[in-house]
Amino acid sequence: MSVMRRAVLQAASQLEHLPDQGVWRQRFCFAADSAVFAGHFPGHPVLPAVVQVLMVQVILEAIGQPADLACIPQAKFLAPVGPAMDILLTLSKGRRNNRWACTLHCGEILAARMQVEVPAP
Repeated sequence: MSVMRRAVLQAASQLEHLPDQGVWRQRFCFAADSAVFAGHFPGHPVLPAVVQVLMVQVILEAIGQPADLACIPQAKFLAPVGPAMDILLTLSKGRRNNRWACTLHCGEILAARMQVEVPAP
């Protein structure tokens, strides 16, 4: 298991399924000394986009979906995410069967949104 994946799993809380809303969600909180911040950026740590994508992959895998992504058709990183922030990542099925819509909130702030596509069955 990679260092980054281990750090994401350590930062994760219980995965929740809200079937009436068609949503999966999970909270994350990365400590200031987490490996995810190493070198990104010294003195002003920011959660890298690649780690945010890895968070999505961890949830997909946990719900029985392929974790290897076919593509990321859309990604917008709107606000920096730092250490000790309470992160809520939400996944919902997109219009296409193999596409997922994802949002990442820190409190009331929408920090990122993306669509990811898993390989078609």
